[in-house]
Amino acid sequence: MTQYFWLICGIWCGLGNGALIWSRRRKYIEEGLLSEEEVAAFAKGTVLWILVPSLILWALQLSIGHEVGLEYWSWPSPQKQIAFALQAFVWLALLYWVFVREGASTLSAYFGAGSKAPSFLHGPTVMKIGTVAVLVAGVFALLSAHA
Repeated sequence: MTQYFWLICGIWCGLGNGALIWSRRRKYIEEGLLSEEEVAAFAKGTVLWILVPSLILWALQLSIGHEVGLEYWSWPSPQKQIAFALQAFVWLALLYWVFVREGASTLSAYFGAGSKAPSFLHGPTVMKIGTVAVLVAGVFALLSAHA
């Protein structure tokens, strides 16, 4: 199973979330939260930014051999450095999208669609704080696993 983890992760999380966003597009449009084009871009972006890095990690894992685990901090060089560089690139892209582009507003609309929670819980500022919290947790997890 670990041999196919990154492939399954990319398909399940990337394609699955993209399909879920696309299937809920009517809700976003009817509530005036996102346009048809914004929903399509968000769904495609979700697929792209999850599926492609997962496929790259899977290819790196396969290039080492079938017996290697999926934890890339235990991989040999250069696969380990490529995986860490890929992780850093994806995190930086997420920060750029959320803080510089319209990512915080898109996430706010996505989480706010049909939500009965108070609006401040899914506002753009909360999405920015959540993004930073997720990245800090990810860095902490990588560092503690590597130590």
